[in-house]
Amino acid sequence: MPTSSRSSRPLVFAMTVCSIALGLMGCAQKPVTENVPPPIFDQGAVVPLDMHHAQNALDWAGTYQAVLPCQDCPATAISVQLRPDMTATVRERRLGTPADQGSPQTYQGPFTFGEAPNANLISLSPANEQLPAYRFFVSEGWIELRERATGAPLIQNSLYRLRQINLQ
Repeated sequence: MPTSSRSSRPLVFAMTVCSIALGLMGCAQKPVTENVPPPIFDQGAVVPLDMHHAQNALDWAGTYQAVLPCQDCPATAISVQLRPDMTATVRERRLGTPADQGSPQTYQGPFTFGEAPNANLISLSPANEQLPAYRFFVSEGWIELRERATGAPLIQNSLYRLRQINLQ
């Protein structure tokens, strides 16, 4: 039996050395953080939450078209062009009437985006008018005609959506 105790001595010695090494590693000093300056954040890169709305978050500039329901005619063809300089052109033509042969009704002028919580609404307003000529809800790839006075959705609002056909 004396030979078996000799063969286990190197193993016991190795285990003892490993235990001591692991114990010393656990006692290692933590890195000093007392004089480390706090991280610097670029305040210019922070975007306030209320600044994220249709005007700066969507590709709204472009041309939109649709054929919309009409109360006193079969339908109305409408084309809306919104430009990056905040001007718009709207062309409307009533379909199925003798006026089809004439020129469309046209609005040209400035538009503005609403304030929160209506930041997705635009109003196309002539200079001397109290009510906007048009109001639209702006979304990605489409706009929706809204009630002129309040901006409320029209009945069956999906029928009043104009699809974006090109970007500017």
